[in-house]
Amino acid sequence: MDQATFNTHALRIKLEGYTIVPGLLTSEECRIAREELEERYPDRARGGLEWLFNKAQIFERLYKLPDLLCLIRHFIGPDALLSAIYGSVIMPGEGGRGLHADGGVTGHNRTASIAPADVGRRITSHPMAINVIFCLSEFTANNGATELVPGSHRYPFFDIPEEAYENARTAVAPEGSAVVLDINTWHGATRNHTDQPRYAVLSPWRRRWTKCEYEMARVVKADVLERAGEEGPVIFGLQAQPPYTELWQWDRETGGPKPEFAHLRRN
Repeated sequence: MDQATFNTHALRIKLEGYTIVPGLLTSEECRIAREELEERYPDRARGGLEWLFNKAQIFERLYKLPDLLCLIRHFIGPDALLSAIYGSVIMPGEGGRGLHADGGVTGHNRTASIAPADVGRRITSHPMAINVIFCLSEFTANNGATELVPGSHRYPFFDIPEEAYENARTAVAPEGSAVVLDINTWHGATRNHTDQPRYAVLSPWRRRWTKCEYEMARVVKADVLERAGEEGPVIFGLQAQPPYTELWQWDRETGGPKPEFAHLRRN
């Protein structure tokens, strides 16, 4: 991605709350990823579509895309944390579940985290997190693609007005693209009116000082972390682990006790 293209995507996220980045995954990568989701779909109620980075190497690609990482870090910092990687399959006849903003479980849009002093307003001064929706299928106007409301990331209130649905745009995008959105942007899946499933993978990212969906530093498998290379401790949040020893006993780089205090390590 050249600088002009990067600037265009960054400006779209700033102004509209989302952008579509094409060509991040090849057709072959999408095919392999779809097959992995198909295999795990029957076990979805028991987490079959969660922690995908631990289940198939194809999903390790999703946090090793330099252009995408640059775009994410432009908005939420060079130490941004991967918060999850999970599958989304919308079968024929499904979808159309309504608009929402992410961060309702662990993020700043969580109902229980709204303080009286907030006066019903959410944080819109700057992005708190970025979500990425990888289009493993082509996203079309009628197959369950994501719809988004441009500019909604700047709307200060939590309630979504009825007119938002009239302003929503469907993210029509080729296979291998990614929809990159501010966590405040209202979005939702449209109804799948075709006879084929719509496949996607969601990859949310958080600022280092906020909570992720999972304790990624604890759930990532050792071999997956090793293959992530020098970026791994940052992406999976080892360096963001809060100390459970006194500070002089703690190694911030590894997210655990210093070697001489290894006996204090928690399993």
